[in-house]
Amino acid sequence: MRIGTQSKPGARFFWHNHIAIVMKQLEVDPVKLPSLRSLIWTAVLSVALAPGVSAAAAGGGGGDGGGGNSSGERTLRSPEQDAERSYKRGLRERNSAWKHEKKAREASSEKNRKREESKAKKEWLEAVKHYRKAISKKPKYAEAHSSLGYALRKLGDYSGSLNAYDRALELKPGYAEAIEYRAEAYLALGRLNDAARSYEKLHRSDPEKAQQLLSAMSDWLEEQEREGAENVVVTQRSVEWLRVFVDMRNAAGQGKEGQSAAKANW
Repeated sequence: MRIGTQSKPGARFFWHNHIAIVMKQLEVDPVKLPSLRSLIWTAVLSVALAPGVSAAAAGGGGGDGGGGNSSGERTLRSPEQDAERSYKRGLRERNSAWKHEKKAREASSEKNRKREESKAKKEWLEAVKHYRKAISKKPKYAEAHSSLGYALRKLGDYSGSLNAYDRALELKPGYAEAIEYRAEAYLALGRLNDAARSYEKLHRSDPEKAQQLLSAMSDWLEEQEREGAENVVVTQRSVEWLRVFVDMRNAAGQGKEGQSAAKANW
C-alpha cells in the first residue's frame, strides 16, 4: 500500500510528527516553517507515490506483503510473450470477422448484409492492429506477417498484403499458408500466372493447401462470370486460360495424364 489517498491515517500522522521533529532540531525560523514543511511533504509524497514503492518500504503493513500488481507482472513478460499474446488477440478478431462475413452472405436483406460487412471490417482493422503490435515486439514472427497479409487483403490493401506475405516467406521459406494466401491476393490483382505457379509449388509441398487454392480459383472464376468480362482486370494470361488450368486439374486430379496436359498448356 502506498502513502497517499490509499494510506491509513496513521501513516500521515507518522510523517507529520517526523517532519515537526526535524524542523525543531534544525531550529527553523517559525516564519519559514509552513513553506518548508510544504516542500518536505512534497518530497516525501513524491517518493512514496513512485511506482513500485510498497507499503513495507513506507513503514506500513497489511495486505499480502508482496507489493505485486498487474503493472509489475506485465514488465516480467518477455517481448516474445507479448508478441504471442497480441498475435492470439489478432486471431480472435479474425475469427469474429469470419462470423460476420458468414452472416453477411446469409443476410436476408441488403441492410443486414451491409451491417454485418461493417462489423467484419471493424474486426479486420482490430486484427491488423494486434498483428502489427506482435510484429513490433517480434519482427521475425513469420506467422504474424502472414496473418497481417491476410487481414490487409480482406480490407482491400493488396499492396500491403503482398509485402506482408513476402516478408513472411523471407523469414520462413516454403510457408504453405503464406504461399496460398498470397496466391489469392494475386488472383484479386489479376496476376493469374503467379497464382497458377503458386498452385504448382503447393501441389509439390502441401497438396491440401494446393486444393484450397484451386477452390479459391474456381470461386474467383465464378465471380468474374457474375460481374461480366468488361469488369475483369487481368494483368497476366487470361480468364479463359485460368479456367482451362483449373478444369484440367479438377478433372484429372493431377494424375500422370493431367500433369502432362498441364505442362503442355503451361
